[in-house]
Amino acid sequence: MAKAVLQKNWYEVQAPSIFDEDTVTETPAEKESQVIDRTVKENLNDLMENADKYYADVSLKVTDVEGSKAFTEIDEMECSSEFVSRMIREGSDRFDYVYDLETADDRKVRIKFVGATLRKTSSEKLSAVRDEIRQVLEEKGDSQSYEEIMENIFTDNLQEEIRDKADEIYPFRQLEIRKTELKE
Repeated sequence: MAKAVLQKNWYEVQAPSIFDEDTVTETPAEKESQVIDRTVKENLNDLMENADKYYADVSLKVTDVEGSKAFTEIDEMECSSEFVSRMIREGSDRFDYVYDLETADDRKVRIKFVGATLRKTSSEKLSAVRDEIRQVLEEKGDSQSYEEIMENIFTDNLQEEIRDKADEIYPFRQLEIRKTELKE
C-alpha cells in the first residue's frame, strides 16, 4: 500500500482567497484529472481567524489544478447537528426556512435557516419572518457574487441583518444559517 502512495504525485489543496489559510491539505493522485471534483471538509475556525463559528464546517471542492496546486471553491457550509439541537428548547418554536438564491454572478445557492423563538408563536408571524428573509436574500443576491455572500455568512454579517429584520416582527432566541449548498 505504501509503495502505491509513494508513486503518486502530491497536490497542495488551496483554499479560496476569502480565507486566511492558503494551503488546507495535500492529496495524492496519479494524474491531475483525478484531483478535480475532490472535496475537503475543514472547520471554519481553521480557515478564518475572525470567525466565531466553532460549530460550522466548510466543504471545499477542487475546480482547477496547476502544477502541484489544486484550487478550490466553497461547495457547502454546514452547522453541526449538536449545535442545532441545543438551540431548540421546550416552550419555544423551531423555525425552518429554505431558499434558493441566485447570485449576481449567476450561481445558484440553497440556503437553509434554523431558529428558535423565545416563546410559542403563531404561524402568521413566522410566515412574515420568512417573507422578510426572502426580501433580504433577493436584495443581496442581486448585488453580490457567490464568494461575497459566503464571506458575509462566515463573518455573520448576513445573519445579523436578517436577525434585526426578524426581531422587528417577532423576537428570536437564535436565528442561524444551518446549511448552504452550491447548486450546479
